[in-house]
Amino acid sequence: MLAPREDWATLAQRFAAEGRLRLEQALPEARAKAWHGLLAQAGYALMLTQGGQGQVLAPEALAQLSPAAREALQRELHQAATQGVGFLYEGHQLAASQNLDLRAVLAAVNAPETLAQVRALTGFQDITHADGQATRYRGGHFLTRHRDDLPGQARRVAYVLSLTERWHPDWGGLLQFFEDNGTPRDAWVPGWNVLSLFDVRHVHSVTYVAPFAGAPRLSITGWFRAGPR
Repeated sequence: MLAPREDWATLAQRFAAEGRLRLEQALPEARAKAWHGLLAQAGYALMLTQGGQGQVLAPEALAQLSPAAREALQRELHQAATQGVGFLYEGHQLAASQNLDLRAVLAAVNAPETLAQVRALTGFQDITHADGQATRYRGGHFLTRHRDDLPGQARRVAYVLSLTERWHPDWGGLLQFFEDNGTPRDAWVPGWNVLSLFDVRHVHSVTYVAPFAGAPRLSITGWFRAGPR
């Protein structure tokens, strides 16, 4: 899946030292453009938290909410976010997609050569497969600070394949990293054809997307995992 390059050993050393890696021009350009087109036209559901649990709100269900119900939902989301809990963004699960081309994207992520490349880059030799979803962040969306190493999930490496054609850092939507004590570290800006890989033990977030963001933040995200599919 990944574009050919000559610096694999250097990249692997970087991941070994930092537990994370930002790979520019990750895909062959033609594939990046094709996948961007799929993401731009995919049907998305609203992914959010209610009562501390992840929920999926389909477009038709969202349309049926009264203005008062929408306001109450927004208020609940913001109240939880003040305590560092929750998320709000749009997602499309690739494995369950009715679009065969989108399901083929996940198949490419799980191709033997792709998994071999990721094992070589990250050093996690027990990686066997990956899941994935298309994500679209627009104004008001966010993902609060957290780790991805949930018990029993066998997650090894998180990935974000950014296919955002243009993005200004002032729009938010940054992949923000933190020290274990919550002190902010650096942040990675969404970009075109950029793959971010990081150990699931890294504390991270997606910063609040400003209402004036001039484009959607499009990406394919998920985890490379160990064990059976």
